[in-house]
Amino acid sequence: MKNRRLVSMLALSLVFPTALAGGMAGMPMGPVSTAQVSNDSDVLFMEVMTMSNLAEIETSRLALQKSSNAQVRAFAQMMITEHTRAQNELNAIAAMKGVRLTDKPGADQRLLYNRLSTLSGAAFDAAYKNVQVNGHAMTLDLIQTYRSLPGRDARVLAYAAKTQPVVAAHLERAKTLP
Repeated sequence: MKNRRLVSMLALSLVFPTALAGGMAGMPMGPVSTAQVSNDSDVLFMEVMTMSNLAEIETSRLALQKSSNAQVRAFAQMMITEHTRAQNELNAIAAMKGVRLTDKPGADQRLLYNRLSTLSGAAFDAAYKNVQVNGHAMTLDLIQTYRSLPGRDARVLAYAAKTQPVVAAHLERAKTLP
């Protein structure tokens, strides 16, 4: 009985996200990602990787607008290209699993973007480098943690295994930015 009630509440939260999330005056809050209502390690990993990919793309687009340093601009273009490709692959895996992923970076990543957007010149380049180094280090830790968990989906695990050396290479290259 208790399990049936829990399943009903979770199903209700997927159909009417404001029912359990306390939306304002019953107004829909918009679509929610699967990770917002799941504790499945595969789903959570895909969600955090999505937020990471989207943050890399957005901050790198900003770098193309704000930086005049050729090395920073080349790195930013590489980040846009490679993280777009990685996200497209992840979106395909999510679609096969029936998982809805977020469409924006996490709140902390959006705050970093806002901070970056206020900077220019060498201050921007230094802050962008810091964001790239820290972001890639955290993503590498996430991948290593996920790969150590039992009971993973083979497609998601293959994505993590394929992505790990790329993220490690991005981290090393980010460390060389001016």
